Amino acid sequence: MAQPGPLNLGGTAGTLADAIRRQAEAQAKAANEQKLRDSGQSIAPMDPLEQLTKQIQGINVAPTPYETLLQQARGTAGAQFDPMIAELNAEISRTKSRGTKNQATVKQMYNDLATDIAAQMPEITNQMSQASRETQSRYDATQNELRNQFNNQQAQQAEVLQRLGITAALPEASQQAVEDQAYFQNQSNSEEASALRYLNEMKNSDLSYNRQSASNTRLAGNNAAADIATQLEEYLQAAGGKLAGLNAGKESAIQSMLAQLQQQDSQRIAQQKESEYDRLMDMFKLQLQMREQEERMSRLNGSDALFKGTNGPPGAANYLAEVYGNGDTFTPKAIMEAITGVLSTPEVRAGKYQSPDMKDAYGNPVMVNVNNDYLTDQLRKYLQDQSSNSLTGTQFSDFDINNAIAALLAHRGSLK
Repeated sequence: MAQPGPLNLGGTAGTLADAIRRQAEAQAKAANEQKLRDSGQSIAPMDPLEQLTKQIQGINVAPTPYETLLQQARGTAGAQFDPMIAELNAEISRTKSRGTKNQATVKQMYNDLATDIAAQMPEITNQMSQASRETQSRYDATQNELRNQFNNQQAQQAEVLQRLGITAALPEASQQAVEDQAYFQNQSNSEEASALRYLNEMKNSDLSYNRQSASNTRLAGNNAAADIATQLEEYLQAAGGKLAGLNAGKESAIQSMLAQLQQQDSQRIAQQKESEYDRLMDMFKLQLQMREQEERMSRLNGSDALFKGTNGPPGAANYLAEVYGNGDTFTPKAIMEAITGVLSTPEVRAGKYQSPDMKDAYGNPVMVNVNNDYLTDQLRKYLQDQSSNSLTGTQFSDFDINNAIAALLAHRGSLK
């Protein structure tokens, strides 16, 4: 029995399970019929219309699973959007890393500057202390010089008064000298105190300015880092909006592609159902034709006769109907198509073919009349070529090929 080419199951478990179920039912039916034959019981052929009705009702083309279509839609949309999403995510990551690093860098830079400024404070203190000590030393020297000067003046004055013999005026003169000395020393002390106070105020002012500068510098670093953080946040918000737009676009593309795939799958189901329906109708027509041939031949020649000299398509169809019966309608139809194909070739229609072995005196191929040997060779080659194609070809057994050759001979009126 010839086997049709592989079913296009569409990758769905439903269709595969249905095909297995139908095959199991056919095998069970064939086994039951064979059991009846072995027991000598007759098998009533099924009415072709009833058989066609059941087969049409049994047409079942499962849709492609939703998850499969969804995966295809995601793959198509992902090929368009995923590179852009991945690039934007990478840019966001790089910018966040750069922004965080810049914040830390600018804060560290300003902190280092503030530390350098604060480090000047001990030096300022030392410088001002040195200035105070130098000032105090100068005023101490001035005090000593004033003291020595007044002591010398007082001694000289006493000597002059004694030499003049007016020693009675000596106490008054000494008192005046002491008062003068006290006045100038107090004046010097006052100036020294003012100078030291001024130096101390300068030191405090410089230290305060230095301390404030360091604090301001740290504050400036914090502000600069805050500005960078604000800019980074603004960028992340804008990039996040763009990323959300891409994701929304991807999801929209997935839904659109999914709807398109579902529509295409619906069209595929409809086309496969229509194709299966057409195949069943062709088989039904062939069954009717073969039954008509059987009835006609039975009326003409008796129910037990075989051919009785009939030829042409009826002879071939009648032979195949007798061989295969009503249980197999696919094989006779496939064989009849093969016979028609061989008889329709240009060589057969012309009645001559180019011999591959014979040549004339000039070495040219010789044209030979088409005969039964040539036709049977061509038919056998056609059927074997079909069987060798495991993907789309119909699989013919040796039994089918021999029956096809006999049917061809019946078509030619040469069947003995």
